[in-house]
Amino acid sequence: MPNVILSKVEEQINSYLNCQTTQALAKKTQGLYTAVLQKKLGAFCMIQGITDLTEDFKAHMEAYTVYLLGSGLNAYSTQQYLTITKIFLNFLGNPVKYTFKIPRQAKQDHDLKHQKRWFTDLDIARCKTFQFKRNHERNHILVRLMCETGARVNEIANIKRGDIQLEKGTILLGVSKTIPRPVFFSQETGIYLARFLDTKFPDPAQDSFKKVFPCSNQIWKIINGMLVSLGMKTKNDGRGPHTFRHFVATDLHFVRGMDLTDVAFLLGDTPETISSRYLHPNAEMLQNRMKKASGWS
Repeated sequence: MPNVILSKVEEQINSYLNCQTTQALAKKTQGLYTAVLQKKLGAFCMIQGITDLTEDFKAHMEAYTVYLLGSGLNAYSTQQYLTITKIFLNFLGNPVKYTFKIPRQAKQDHDLKHQKRWFTDLDIARCKTFQFKRNHERNHILVRLMCETGARVNEIANIKRGDIQLEKGTILLGVSKTIPRPVFFSQETGIYLARFLDTKFPDPAQDSFKKVFPCSNQIWKIINGMLVSLGMKTKNDGRGPHTFRHFVATDLHFVRGMDLTDVAFLLGDTPETISSRYLHPNAEMLQNRMKKASGWS
């Protein structure tokens, strides 16, 4: 009997996971959707004896929420899983209106944890001076570009020799999840980069279409390995290559005084996204701005 019960639900879940819209999502997002629907929703349906998800699921949402929380998810992950489930139910023609409010204490704990997550100037300096045991010259440049450009991992992974203009200090990010755009690097980084390119890509014309850096997965491993070695990353703290993007946005706006619209152009995002997701001023940044605004020495 359990196999009969689950077969209909499995069919509905698979129809969504294999549809064109879902297949167009990023692989990481597809993996998350699969985990939520197959491992969580599918298991919940088996326990509850739910045979058809096109029927009204609203009556089960509260129990489903309790089930998710009881499986070890925190409040924020539970909220995300519920959102994915509602998207799926809407696909089946069974839209459900249900709101899960994150408890105040959970929100405060979450905010406090994330307040400690973002990089400081000292953290950035330690990353820039880290000594890699393998491929140091290349990986050192990789770190510097993350600290200076705020480019996404996939954007850096697709940089070709021909995209780099050393004399102008620019790189054209031709592959982007948003818009292709130029980014800029410092003179010091330019010196390291020129030396590396002369060694590894000596013919700018012939090497024009060769990629300079490794694939996205390798970049994640390189950066995460560095952060772990520096004691700047633990298993569940969430720091990684993308954290540099948050630092660049915050540094440009709060320290360098760059207009939010300009920051958004440089990072290939919208001002609204930069403002709501990427700005994380630390105490030192805010104190310096306070001193400047107040005329304190």
